[in-house]
Amino acid sequence: MLFLDKEFFNKFAGIVYGQLLKGEILTLSLSAEDTLFVRVNSNKVRQISHVCQGLLNICFYQNNKSMSSYVYLSGILDNDVLLLKKEIEISREILKGLPDDPFIVFPQNLGASEYESLPKIPSEAEIVELALSQSGQLDLAGLITRGVIVRANSNSLGQLHWFKTQNFYVDYSIYNHKQNAVKNLYAGQNWNANSFKDNLNASIKKLKIMDKETKTVPRGQYKVYLEPAAVDDILSILNWEGLSMGAHKRGKGSLKDLWEGNKKLSPLFTLTEDFNLSLRHRFNELGELADMKMPVIERGELKNLFTSNRTAKEFQIPSNKASSFEGMRSPVIETGTLKREEILSKLGTGLYISNLHYLNWSDRQSARITGMTRYACFWVENGEIQAPIKDLRFDESIYHVFGSGLLEITEFSEILPNTGSYEQRDVGGAKIPGMLIKDFTFTL
Repeated sequence: MLFLDKEFFNKFAGIVYGQLLKGEILTLSLSAEDTLFVRVNSNKVRQISHVCQGLLNICFYQNNKSMSSYVYLSGILDNDVLLLKKEIEISREILKGLPDDPFIVFPQNLGASEYESLPKIPSEAEIVELALSQSGQLDLAGLITRGVIVRANSNSLGQLHWFKTQNFYVDYSIYNHKQNAVKNLYAGQNWNANSFKDNLNASIKKLKIMDKETKTVPRGQYKVYLEPAAVDDILSILNWEGLSMGAHKRGKGSLKDLWEGNKKLSPLFTLTEDFNLSLRHRFNELGELADMKMPVIERGELKNLFTSNRTAKEFQIPSNKASSFEGMRSPVIETGTLKREEILSKLGTGLYISNLHYLNWSDRQSARITGMTRYACFWVENGEIQAPIKDLRFDESIYHVFGSGLLEITEFSEILPNTGSYEQRDVGGAKIPGMLIKDFTFTL
């Protein structure tokens, strides 16, 4: 569709800006995609969907007031211009009844940027064939996607940022005769048959262990190895007001002791916001470009919280061009020295955790989180996997997981792209290693 084209977006925006009156400012943020979705069950295609959509966020500014709304574009220039003209008229009327916003941050012309990465990836038919042909007789279920994603930001002052990428992922689970599952993800911009085969073989190896009788592990504290996907699950909780400067200033932050310097995390733990992953755009809703790299936690010490321009204005502090939700967009955890082949021997006796789910804060003030084990988690004795385990609930502190309980971090890490698709396909992701942790608390 035309809204995936930079020139169309630029032309469309220029015409819309011509509808503005003196003193009015408009910001347009585009989220667009052309995506194939293939749902698979029992290693057979059950549903094929093709989504081509352009969602436009409109932010209208007048005097010391603003309002935001969303519309879906048709890709037909005249129709979309008329749609936006009506939105502007509605915004003018609504703003008449709104009070001034004391912390309003007005857009500026912050220049232009462009990033496009469109490598050749398998066609729609090819990617389905490549995925399912290697799956053989496996009972595989999941989602195969491929396609183009666009994020763009423009304003009536002349600013334009453009981000366009093309990628794929196979987000799958394989099941045994007991309906026990192993979950995995193969994703990227370049399909490699050998890499996908290795990915699948690793899942098959785990599935064979799932055939053994399930072990019930009593509640208590155990040494655990968290695979990168499980570490990422825990890290993502910090985006729920854990690393937000605004949340901390308003007394809702979840890492109060870390922010105030009363506690530290492990010197092994370093977290960086790093846009060199190229999984997500650097610009935020105002079109501000964040630094390519920003230290968040360095050797256990907090270096930066995410501070948006609005929070900066409200509390008279510097902004680091964070997005409005003030969280990580492209996090990287630094690797350590634990070799892949040493993981089980270093774990000794304990739990090997592949995935977690249902995570939430259990006590925000003390940074405690809770959640459940999920998919291919195992009991290990004397460095050997013995049996799959029944699901367990954990309740643990961030200060223990990334702090006093952290024993080692793997020398390798995995790039884990976001696979969310509520309303639209997500961008972004993280680069995460595995972790060995002592005395991890399971409560049920």
